[in-house]
Amino acid sequence: MKLKNEFRIIVNLLLVTIVLLATSCVDGFKETELFTSSVRNTTLLSPDSIVFTPSSANDTLVTISWPVVFGAGGYQVSFYKVDDPNNPVVVGTENQVVDGCSTTRALAPDTKYKAVVKTLGNTTYNNKDALAATIASYSTFVPANATIPSGTDLYQYFTANPIQASPATQVYQLEAGGSYTMTGDIPTGLVNITFRGDKITHPTVTMSSGKFISDGAGFNLSTINFDCTNFTGTGLITFNSSLNTSSPNYLAGWSGIAVPTTSPVSVRSCKITGLIAPLIYDNGVKYALGTLVISDCIIGQNTLTKNLISMAGGMVKDLTLSKSTFYNTQIATGGYLIQYANSTNVSKIIGSGWANSTVTLTNSTFWQMNKLNKIANYSGMSQSYNKLTLLYDIFVDTGNQRILKDLCINATMARNIGYNTYWFNGVFATAEITSGYDTGSTDIQTDPQLKDPANGDFTVQGANQISARLGDPRWLP
Repeated sequence: MKLKNEFRIIVNLLLVTIVLLATSCVDGFKETELFTSSVRNTTLLSPDSIVFTPSSANDTLVTISWPVVFGAGGYQVSFYKVDDPNNPVVVGTENQVVDGCSTTRALAPDTKYKAVVKTLGNTTYNNKDALAATIASYSTFVPANATIPSGTDLYQYFTANPIQASPATQVYQLEAGGSYTMTGDIPTGLVNITFRGDKITHPTVTMSSGKFISDGAGFNLSTINFDCTNFTGTGLITFNSSLNTSSPNYLAGWSGIAVPTTSPVSVRSCKITGLIAPLIYDNGVKYALGTLVISDCIIGQNTLTKNLISMAGGMVKDLTLSKSTFYNTQIATGGYLIQYANSTNVSKIIGSGWANSTVTLTNSTFWQMNKLNKIANYSGMSQSYNKLTLLYDIFVDTGNQRILKDLCINATMARNIGYNTYWFNGVFATAEITSGYDTGSTDIQTDPQLKDPANGDFTVQGANQISARLGDPRWLP
């Protein structure tokens, strides 16, 4: 009996050892009561390596991991954007204490990062913090196919170097602080294209005529300023007036082109001024964009009658306007912020597989947009499977006191609305609340006190808006 008990004890000890060995590799190293480190009375070293693993299909998250340092009491971790190395911007919690060997952070496209991981001591074993952290770089910056020198007329450049058919996104880099002109059309065909500037010192493109013309592919503008003061084109980003039926996105049953959500159209971190034509224009032809994103932009119109997003022949499945400022130097009597073909909705775009549409306006500032006209014209969005999200926005002299009526279409459209300010002709626009689409229970009904919008300064001075963090974040203290 005694031998059997001893054998049973030995077996149990072996099982505990096996479990410890197996679990010590899961979720990093963690000291437990069942484990005693042999590393004692030591000044520890930081991990000898850092590994970055994108952890989502569209690379919006990254897992940062490192090997275990025995005897550690944890790790101090920071992750920074370092597009401007002299002014790093923290992502997530700075100096986060991690009890394990990994953590996750958010990613943005075309961004440079660094991770800083420092080993912390362990008083149980009298181990001290590492004297230095381990630093490693990571980047979502896609290499450019070509860099276009400052001083170039983009029309002449692409006439001499036409865009070639390619299954991969073609990236064209403009020089930091560079000056460019555009005097004619640039056709991009069926190629997904990115035109990119510099995050710290944007290049400027002075538009006179011409436009970017897509046959129904993805198209992205990033970190570029566009001076459209003397622009005579029909739209900045346009779609070909002749449908390319050889496009893989052409839907014969709909007789149009539906650009998939995997090929977005986006304008990010751009400043566009003096726009007298639409920013997005479908030529009145059946194009349906899966994804259209305008983010971190300042977009200024100078027009009485033109739409900003003009999809009169088709529509956008998922539209997002976020962390941006939209304004018009004219008191517009016509034109819309958003126009889709009224007869079009996702159920009619045969073969796309789309089930619903969304319109999302968040953390943005709107001044004098469509002041004396409707802000939206898209009655095809009225189905209950479509959704409007309207959160943390500031609307001043915008939408003729019918923003909600026109964005919601009717009470059938699903919606998430709140924490907005509607200010019109110096008073709160009560018509927005009495319309019945927003109870007003969370809205800020005081003057946002934009500092000098007529001269391009949209700094928020209203204490209530500042406290609630309404509008484009760049104008908040």
